[in-house]
Amino acid sequence: MKALSVENLCVKADNRHLLENITFSVEEGRIVAIIGPNGAGKTTLIKAILGLIPYQTGSVSLFGRPFRHNKSHTKVGYVPQRLEFDRTFPLTVSELLGFTVPPIYSFPFHRKGKEKKYIDRLLKTVGAQDLRDRGIGSLSGGELQRVMIAKAIVNEPGILFLDEAASGVDIEGQEKFYDLVRRLNKEKGLTVILISHDLNVVYRFADDVLCLNRRLVCTGSPEDTLTNEVIKSVYGEMMGAYIHSCHEHD
Repeated sequence: MKALSVENLCVKADNRHLLENITFSVEEGRIVAIIGPNGAGKTTLIKAILGLIPYQTGSVSLFGRPFRHNKSHTKVGYVPQRLEFDRTFPLTVSELLGFTVPPIYSFPFHRKGKEKKYIDRLLKTVGAQDLRDRGIGSLSGGELQRVMIAKAIVNEPGILFLDEAASGVDIEGQEKFYDLVRRLNKEKGLTVILISHDLNVVYRFADDVLCLNRRLVCTGSPEDTLTNEVIKSVYGEMMGAYIHSCHEHD
């Protein structure tokens, strides 16, 4: 089954095409990486798919239904590129997750029991059970990203969008982050759409790759798309040597 279908999507701003005639589909249970240079429209594409910005033409379907008319937004999880919040605000991890827990677990009669168990189970899923009572402002970059993943999957979505979600995290933290994403993909059948500038990450973790530069340049497996010829056409000549290192360290 197709988790996501995008047909002839066009996004304009100030009479300029940000995205032009984007068409692709994603099979359920796949990890798909979107790559491209700065300004290629990667974040714009995710935001347009999610309805966070308007698109002029085209259509988006989620699990076989038009997304604009699909009220089941719980099928979608999203971790944006920039997390903006007041780090001095006295909010714990469990309190943050409590705001988004499904009603069946947070209804007043159940709050003290079922909600706590649900949050504990959620944090255990992402390996963050020891962070339950920590203040949000005290978390490291890697810890915060695990909590944001927990928040994104609180309603058990079928598809998860990650926009440079591991940026600003050290190398060890990035490894743990993408290992977690892969585990959720395998254990829960979660479809993942991720943006990453790190082609090593893409080569190691993605099942499929979309090469974007305002238009869809190519799609395929990492082996087929992360080649000198394709990367040069998307990024320019400077990336030729870099792509060799992706294959050498595989």
